[in-house]
Amino acid sequence: MSHNLISIINILQLKDNYSYIIKHNNYAIIVDPAESSSIIEYIIQNNLTLKAILITHHHEDHTAGVIGILKFRSVPVYSSNKDIVGTTNIVKEGHVIDLNFLTINVMETPGHTLDHIIFYNQFYNFIFSGDTLFRLGCGRVFEGSYHQMYESLRKIMSLDNKNMVYCGHEYTLNNLKFLTSIFQNYSNLNIEKHNISTLISKNGCSIPFELGVEKSINPFLSTDNDYYKEFKKTNNFNNIEMFSYLRDLKNNF
Repeated sequence: MSHNLISIINILQLKDNYSYIIKHNNYAIIVDPAESSSIIEYIIQNNLTLKAILITHHHEDHTAGVIGILKFRSVPVYSSNKDIVGTTNIVKEGHVIDLNFLTINVMETPGHTLDHIIFYNQFYNFIFSGDTLFRLGCGRVFEGSYHQMYESLRKIMSLDNKNMVYCGHEYTLNNLKFLTSIFQNYSNLNIEKHNISTLISKNGCSIPFELGVEKSINPFLSTDNDYYKEFKKTNNFNNIEMFSYLRDLKNNF
């Protein structure tokens, strides 16, 4: 995906993980490296100068590549948790990472883990959501509470619809399968199924996705459309009850 002066490269790692390289001219920033070799290979082949590593949370499938990359090139590592391997710079809610050629905002989104943060830029309209928000889903709640995860997703909701979201895993087809099993008569999900199938057959992946579209169709992110409102009313759910109900079902899907 290209955003004028920057481009963002999806690097598929492990089984279904995404790490990312943000390119600006010949500079590179790495987000959530699960493995080092394919990232280093890309940087060398494209003659890039590595400037920083950004980490959304402490899980190994988002950090295991850090040591290998730091052996290749010593650069700052930004995370919210001093115990994350290689961390040199602790960042928290509202911090702005200034890399001279690019500034990146930090938002705390606890739930999946307590140390989870996301990175975003309001000029280039990108969000690195880690394992908080997925296309048609959200992360499993391991360390936080459902209420924390719900509030974290509400914070993401406040960002501009034009943002393109880059998440940590290719879970989209499974998330879609889950939603269509619950909301069998929701025609917008069938439309989205066609869009996603076309995208995957063309590009091999469903990421990134547009936040505005996600707000209209992902019930973990928002239940404001008429179809989900009716579902809440029928089941006598408020928003957090709806979220908890769906998250419980997804955990066992």
